[in-house]
Amino acid sequence: MVGILCPHCDEEIELEDGASGDFECPHCEEEFEWGGDIAPSQGNSNGPMSGITALSHAVHALGVLLLIIGLFSDWVVVLGGIIGFGPFGMSVNYFGESATISWFEMFTYLGGESIAANIAGMLFMVLAIIAVISQIIHVAFRIMLHMTESGSLEISMEMAYRVYKYRWITSLAALVCSVAGYLLIQIGTLVSLAGDVGFSRPSLFVVMLIGVLIGQVYLMHQEGLMEQ
Repeated sequence: MVGILCPHCDEEIELEDGASGDFECPHCEEEFEWGGDIAPSQGNSNGPMSGITALSHAVHALGVLLLIIGLFSDWVVVLGGIIGFGPFGMSVNYFGESATISWFEMFTYLGGESIAANIAGMLFMVLAIIAVISQIIHVAFRIMLHMTESGSLEISMEMAYRVYKYRWITSLAALVCSVAGYLLIQIGTLVSLAGDVGFSRPSLFVVMLIGVLIGQVYLMHQEGLMEQ
């Protein structure tokens, strides 16, 4: 027996080894095709790429680039950008001079004086890294599906279904982790600074990043509607 995922409801189905042809899912009663190295049917996969799909490819690629840049950029700023907080720590920029301190260094040197910001910062760092990894995996899944549809790559039906299923999850995970990370560092800095040197606000970069990630999830939803 071989276990596969239904392309309609994502429930697991068991088929006999070597079975091929048209089958009906016992869970959703929808029909699907199974055969050795056939990719899941996805609407107009044999025709020209739709505008929605092409735009989604581009936006997801931009998301990878921005998330990688975001690892080394300020997500929250104070005093008009003089002080910034990013995934790996705090930066100070003043009259062309800059200095950075990591969350680990802040925890060592400042201790309890900035415990809220330190904890939030370290969790923020983990979430930002997870967002990057999720986005890269998602783009890799897109490339695999595109190559499969074009005939330049052959993968098993089970693998194709899993790629198709987790494509949505990885796109959403990048957005959720990014928003959660931003909220953590925003709240952490507000609590830690308490208005002593001004109030923190999101940087223009993080506004653009989250906007792009929201856009890619919306486009994924539109792709899903087209593929039904």
